[in-house]
Amino acid sequence: MIESIAAQTVLPSRWVIVDDGSTDGTQEIIRTYLPRYPFIELICFPKNKACKPGGEGVIQKALGVVQFYPYDFLGRFDADLEFRPDYIARMLEEFARDEKLGIAGGGLYVEKKNGRFELEKVPKCHVRGGLKMYRRKCLEEIGNLCTHIGWDTIDEVYAWRNGWKTRSFFENRVIHKRPTGERLTPRELSRQHGQAEYYTWSHPLFVFLKALKIGAVSPRRGFHFLDAFLECYRKQATRLQDADFKRIRRKQQMRRLVTAGILT
Repeated sequence: MIESIAAQTVLPSRWVIVDDGSTDGTQEIIRTYLPRYPFIELICFPKNKACKPGGEGVIQKALGVVQFYPYDFLGRFDADLEFRPDYIARMLEEFARDEKLGIAGGGLYVEKKNGRFELEKVPKCHVRGGLKMYRRKCLEEIGNLCTHIGWDTIDEVYAWRNGWKTRSFFENRVIHKRPTGERLTPRELSRQHGQAEYYTWSHPLFVFLKALKIGAVSPRRGFHFLDAFLECYRKQATRLQDADFKRIRRKQQMRRLVTAGILT
């Protein structure tokens, strides 16, 4: 990843790499690059045992540091990505093309055994959590990034509320070296997704139809996804308390169903 960022046609003014007590030699690797690339800054935190979605909570600490830096755009990237040399330049062109574009990113592709690259599909309006770029004004209006499961949907809903657009540009390809959810079992991943739908106030009809779509490919995953969502209802689990958020979230989902021809 470091090599692919260092090869960008437009370099970041500063790249903060955060290490929270890793044991895989990450710090040593980064330190070998510091003399060569002065725009890299290493921040080390103690090992975070209580992992949370959204960067295990460490992103909040990093944002507390970089909020005082002068910047117009901020990228929040996971460490398992490989970029084409023109990735940042192309993203900045998209931001320049539309002044209301607040959150954007490319498409994550996984290399298959046959050597071909397959897109990890998401709706065009959704930007993958490990690949987000924010316009500074948009990020400031969103406020702090949530560390709860579903955080990468929550920030987008709040961006919409403030009149910003969010979009993935799939043609701007990024290689995802570790497929999403690789560290989890299919059951665990599906249940996490179901819980995230509940926490972020997804419309029950939308979730049911999504479960059918998942189940058409993998009945077990579809079952676990829907079961986790319904279990949250049964237990009356806590969820985001914001009526405005709920309204915007469900309105967008119904619009997607209409666009897809499912509702009229």
